[in-house]
This record gives sequence, C-alpha cells and structure tokens, in this order.
Amino acid sequence: MGYSSEWANRIDIRNENDPIASYDVKAGDVLTLYPIDRVEFGVHECGRCVDLLHPERFPYPHLRNEKQELCIISENDSIRHGWLGNKIPMDRENKGNCAFVPLPSIAPLCAIVATRDIAQGESIKECKISRKETLDLSMTVGKRYAHGIGYLLPYLNEMAYMGIPYSREKQVPLSNFHTINTSYPQIQKIHSNPDIYTIPNFLSDEECDRLIAKASTSMKQSLIKTGKIDLTQPNSQRTSTEASIPKREAPTILNKITNLVNCDDDQVEILQVLNYKQGQEFKAHTDGFDSATSSSGYLHSGRIATAFCYLNDVETGGETTCTKLGLKIKPEKGLCVVHFPMTLDLWEDELTEHQGGVAIDEKWILTSFIWKHWKGDFRYDEDFLPSLTDDII
Repeated sequence: MGYSSEWANRIDIRNENDPIASYDVKAGDVLTLYPIDRVEFGVHECGRCVDLLHPERFPYPHLRNEKQELCIISENDSIRHGWLGNKIPMDRENKGNCAFVPLPSIAPLCAIVATRDIAQGESIKECKISRKETLDLSMTVGKRYAHGIGYLLPYLNEMAYMGIPYSREKQVPLSNFHTINTSYPQIQKIHSNPDIYTIPNFLSDEECDRLIAKASTSMKQSLIKTGKIDLTQPNSQRTSTEASIPKREAPTILNKITNLVNCDDDQVEILQVLNYKQGQEFKAHTDGFDSATSSSGYLHSGRIATAFCYLNDVETGGETTCTKLGLKIKPEKGLCVVHFPMTLDLWEDELTEHQGGVAIDEKWILTSFIWKHWKGDFRYDEDFLPSLTDDII
C-alpha cells in the first residue's frame, strides 16, 4: 500500500472515530481508497464484499465465483493517508455523504466516493446505495480519474487480469459466435462456417463521401498491434494510411453498425477510415487475437465481430481475399462485410484470415471492430479526443 495520490487523499482523521473532508469536494469525487491486505472468496468478519458489477463491462474472470462473494480484507489498523476506506463509519440512518464503490478496470480495489457535495471539515459517513447507483458512480469515477486509475493498472494487473489457462483444441466451436441482426435489409450470407455476411448499400453515397472528406484531414500511417500488450507500431504487413473517427462525429453511422451487429455503442472500437493508394496493401491477417487481450481501452477481452464498408468503387485491384476459403470480395461503394474473428469464449478463428489485395486503383474503407466487453480503461475515452471536423454524419 505504498501508493498514494492527491486524487485519492481527501480525508483527515480528527480523532479515531471522526474522519473529515480535508477539502471541499464534489459529488463523484474519490475521498480515499480502501486498503487491501488479502482477497478471498466468502464473507469475512473483518472484510468487505465487493460487487464486481456487470460482467459485460468488466470481466474479471478469475475473481467471479458463482457460489461465493469476493471479499477484500483489511487487517492493518494503522492510519495510512489515501487508504482510509476502512475508517469510514456507516451512517445509522443511511443519510451519509459517501459510498463504497468498486473502481472500474482495477477490481478488487475500491474507493470511498462522495455521493453529494461535501464541505471542508464536514464529517464523512457512509451510506448504502443501489446497484445501479453504484455502477453509475463507478463509471463517473472511471472517466473523472481515468489517468490516476490508469496509473494503478500495472500494479494491480496480476490481481485483476491474471492469465487464465485455456484448454485449447485446434477446432473452433461452431455454435459459439456472436449473433447479428440477420433480418437487416438486404443482408446476404455469402459463406457458412465461418459465417460471412454482406449488405449492399449499407452506407449511402453521401455518407461514404462525407466520411472520406472527414478522414482526409487527419490521415496517418496505419499501425499493427504487437504481442499481448497495448503497443502498436508501423509494419510492412500493413502499408495503408488511416484516420480515427470519434463516434460522436458519426452517430448515424454508429447507429447503423450497432443495429446490424446487435451490440452496444461502448462495444464498438473507435471507427477507422483506411486509404490504400497504388501499391499499398494489408497482408493476410485475422482481426482477432489468440486469446483474451487488452487493447484500445478494452481489458481482458477480444474482437467478436468486424464490420467494414467500402467507401468507393474500385475497378481494379484491392479485393478482399479470404485466404483460407477461396473467397474474394470486390470493393463496391456502400457494401458492408461482417465476419467473426473470435468466438464468445475468445478463441481466434483462423479461418477468418483475409487480406486486402495490392491496390491499383485507390481504395477507401470504413472499419469497425466489436469487442465482447465494454471499454474499461477510461484513458481511451473518446471524450479526450479532439474533433476532426464540424460535419456530424
């Protein structure tokens, strides 16, 4: 418990039973962290049970137990500034000014969070809040303290996201893939096992043109994720350029994607527009990973679907080739393609390997990756990104 920070140190102890606010604080501010000496399953007299909240948002696979609750135990009774969560009394009438809240992305670490504005010198007393209120407050804290919580991730990574051993067979289960909206207008299934769908005219000509115009202001060299850590770098395998489109600048496009792919907005990675000029390509790859990974703000998760859309007609070159299926798709403006690079158990389906052929005529593509879980590392929240243009598509 050597870590301490001002963002989690807003309480003084006036006497042993009277913690007070050392500053004026706002609702949603972290007052202090809850010290942990050990973590166990089951209820303990000197511990606190931790609600891990929604598994679709925060997986914590090894910390979830169907039969027993997770309990954090604090046995050290000393005063440790920034770690005074076990010193906060419960208000008997449940009219307190703070609550016990799991911190998103770094469970089982929890904080004491203000539920209303608190004046400097006011006594700090805990109150009970509903599960929904706890989740909402956790999300508020996640965004407000994104960088502070992100700093703690390396310290708690093994506790919250230790490697889970998988017994892996070569064959991918055929019935464990994400299900999309197969009644979407004009949808066509062009391959089974693995399933691949196309949707002509998914985007209008105007939407395609506006996406190209928006992206053209901010094109950069495309990158490739390397290994299991969140590190991207240029690679000769992928020679295109790209621009990231904040989803708030393309709400109509995002709505189409979520309706088609049957997912929540938060599962959709930031939209990417790719440009391939003559001679550029993306060599054979899948869009998935060989197991659960952490990338782009998603933690211990994986890409369960990809939806990409051609933004212009391409007469020559640039076909998308499914290398293990003998299937080629010719770029047509507005045509969307959906496939499933990983199962819901986060196995990579190697049969989804594909490549973007060497461009002869210029090619533009919109790509969206859908993750199994919601984004958990709020340092990647798109609210931190600058806007590209004023055009809202």
